Amino acid sequence: MLYILKDGLSGVASPLSPDELAGSDPAWGDEIRNARWTECEKNGIRFWVSSCACCSGAEGAGEAAGSVFICGTCTSSLDVVRILAREGLLHEWDSVLALSQSSGRGQLRRPWSSPSGNIYSAIRLPYGAPHLDDIASLTVGYLLAEALNAQGVRVALKWPNDLLLENRKTGGVLLEDFGGALFAGIGINVVSSPPVSELRDGWAVPATNLRAEGCKLSVMTLWQTLVNRVRFCYETQVVRCNREELTRRVQLHLAWVGREIIIHGGDEEYRPGRLLGVNENGALRLLLSGQEIAVHSGSIALSSHTDLPI
Repeated sequence: MLYILKDGLSGVASPLSPDELAGSDPAWGDEIRNARWTECEKNGIRFWVSSCACCSGAEGAGEAAGSVFICGTCTSSLDVVRILAREGLLHEWDSVLALSQSSGRGQLRRPWSSPSGNIYSAIRLPYGAPHLDDIASLTVGYLLAEALNAQGVRVALKWPNDLLLENRKTGGVLLEDFGGALFAGIGINVVSSPPVSELRDGWAVPATNLRAEGCKLSVMTLWQTLVNRVRFCYETQVVRCNREELTRRVQLHLAWVGREIIIHGGDEEYRPGRLLGVNENGALRLLLSGQEIAVHSGSIALSSHTDLPI
């Protein structure tokens, strides 16, 4: 089911109607405009509700995914998901989609550029389930990479939580655990991406968006397809893996294996080395001065050095 937060959430999300959503950006497609909407109220929160065709399961991806709650401009989709979960309205595999965000956040609480037309989502994951623990970020990144690749979008996973398309950032994942529940904030550049001038000097990977790379799916269709595929892959494959097998699967999507990188903002600040992969604890395996080390925190960038001591 689709739910639009009619009155928004005070101080967190602005009101939204189906007509406003459909007219906000062509990326939302015709599903919203053509759907039949009725009004309902749950726990004192008023919604527009629809069971439009885009809610059906993606082909080959099992049953339809959970409900999607759509809100107007909000502080962050993770803020909205926290409130809905507290009210008992958000169950496992249910998600929030925001029209835009005013205070989106990424790794290390860095701001996330959030203009209309892209995916700004938060999804409730099974709590305490296999591989959704200390390696949850890599697990979710792997699942998204699998789902996007199934749609012909050849993304790679940049440790620890970014999605790259042709070595340009097109998405990211941020996990938050609160109230005995696990949520993944997921951002995907669908129709726009921040210009170089808005990126961190010296470290940020250039950005791109799916539309620029030929993907024409609407926000709603793409999100429902991804959620369906992620859930299907998790429940039929990941839960059956041990750590060794899951690590092998993650590494198949890992960006820059064998290339020279620099760690910054972490345990091996500004030290260059060769990326070997990840270990079973989700740490980065780095060859540094001829010795393999494990890196547990920080960000990585391709090194411009040609004479690394490895």
